Amino acid sequence: MEDNPINQELADGLLKVAGLVVETAYDGVRAVEMATSRPYDVILMDMQMPIMDDLATRAIRARLGNTTPIIAVTANAFGEERAACLDAGMNDHLAKPVDPELLYSTLLRWLPQRPNESEASTAESPPPEVAPAEIGPLADRLEAIDGYDLAAGLRNVGGQLPTLSRVLRQFVRAYRAGEPAFVSPSTHDTVKRWSDQCHSVRGACAAIGATWLQGQFATFEQQLAAPGDVQALEPQVRQLHQDLVVLAGRLGDELER
Repeated sequence: MEDNPINQELADGLLKVAGLVVETAYDGVRAVEMATSRPYDVILMDMQMPIMDDLATRAIRARLGNTTPIIAVTANAFGEERAACLDAGMNDHLAKPVDPELLYSTLLRWLPQRPNESEASTAESPPPEVAPAEIGPLADRLEAIDGYDLAAGLRNVGGQLPTLSRVLRQFVRAYRAGEPAFVSPSTHDTVKRWSDQCHSVRGACAAIGATWLQGQFATFEQQLAAPGDVQALEPQVRQLHQDLVVLAGRLGDELER
């Protein structure tokens, strides 16, 4: 259950490759509705879902008890974050960007064992958006983009370039025009708006392997957390917006060639 489309695309790809059927909720209210309307083998729950946050997990536990495993997916792996997840009623914890091997091992720990299921089922994968003959040239083009770490992006998708291509296309669709919250006129809630969107964009950058821009957004988030003059930060947020537009544009150009 994930609200960020890039992280959703990444998670869907990893889960479907493993032969799992995936359903997605985009906010906490919908997550509770889905979880309590039909049985699921396991729930992956973003700790910063819109509307309800960890209250979604508490609501599910109040209605269903502890029957369904719920695995938290969070922005970091700090001990206090893990403790907060367990306190909310979750069974386990994964940090973003999710490491594929750790994801699979965690799922194996919590998914129920079915009778006569000695071998994993083979799911029919969707046709790749990258033809086999294009894999090498596309990888070379992506590797040449300044500020983009292809190796990090491939690690996040288990080395599957077709899956990474789908995630990158989602990133381009989301951010080719930038993030409007960063260039909107200042209001009373500007800091919160910037902080929320920084968190979302930083997670998306981590998911695709845009490590340099991920670090820039992380630094800006820290600055937002400290008291200060909002207007003094406007040049930085506008530069971040521009850097995001440039990266999404370069990625889009190479994917469309």
